[in-house]
Amino acid sequence: MRGKIKLFILLLLHYYVPETLGAKLRQHKINYLDGVGNGSIQDETFFYEISGRKKKTPQVLPNRTQQVAGTKIIYQLLKNPQLCDKPYRTIAQQAQVALGAVGPVIKELHKKNLLADDVDGTRRVAHATALRQLWEAAYLGRLRPKLQLERCELSSPWHTDNLPLLIKEQNLEDQVVVGGEMAASFYCEHSHVRTAVLHLAESTALKQMLQLRLIPCTDGPITIVNQFSLNDAFEQRSAEGLLLADPRLVRCELLYDERLQDVKYTNLASQIEQEYLLGTEQLYEG
Repeated sequence: MRGKIKLFILLLLHYYVPETLGAKLRQHKINYLDGVGNGSIQDETFFYEISGRKKKTPQVLPNRTQQVAGTKIIYQLLKNPQLCDKPYRTIAQQAQVALGAVGPVIKELHKKNLLADDVDGTRRVAHATALRQLWEAAYLGRLRPKLQLERCELSSPWHTDNLPLLIKEQNLEDQVVVGGEMAASFYCEHSHVRTAVLHLAESTALKQMLQLRLIPCTDGPITIVNQFSLNDAFEQRSAEGLLLADPRLVRCELLYDERLQDVKYTNLASQIEQEYLLGTEQLYEG
């Protein structure tokens, strides 16, 4: 009489079995197999044993659009959408980033369908509002925290409301860019300004702080930030002739400042978006 035929083999399956566990399984003669090929199968008619293969960790590609250089590049594309069709060197110079940073960012924006190529090969912004929203997330999460230099208050007897007057008295109208809640009060009807953001060139910030009678204060109402762009000001000045931060920056500052966590400031940020950003973006998307 012929012997019984074995129809199955007990086998432990797992996506990855480390060598320490594999050695114990082999010691107890437990058949196993993992997703990278490690395994031990010992049977009367079949033998398989491989060990030492490492788990394959998928490479996580960097999201260039969310890094500092990418944030600077996207800001320039928002300021001037035609820039996206210029040579990479021109974009790099305008954004003040390394030339090698431009190509990967442009390619990622293509993959996200935020940039598109027309039939004649011209590159254009396909979705300006979505591009700005991508920039806002990157600016608030990655770039803005790196820009803050100091929190200050005005020395007595001056108050935050006196800041525009001091800027004019010190002839700093062309050097200081006013942002935050104070800039928002010029863009929209908003009274009782409590805070302000001043965008200053890092090389001259200390001198200008002294000129404006600003003294460091941990919870001061005036925030000094480093200018990351030469064109961070709006095209129009305030009635007093002051440079105002670009509406995109002002909107982000209203959302970023922990002192302004109130629905009225959220509404103010939305008003700036409605009155100064969406209309222009729709023109480019059209």
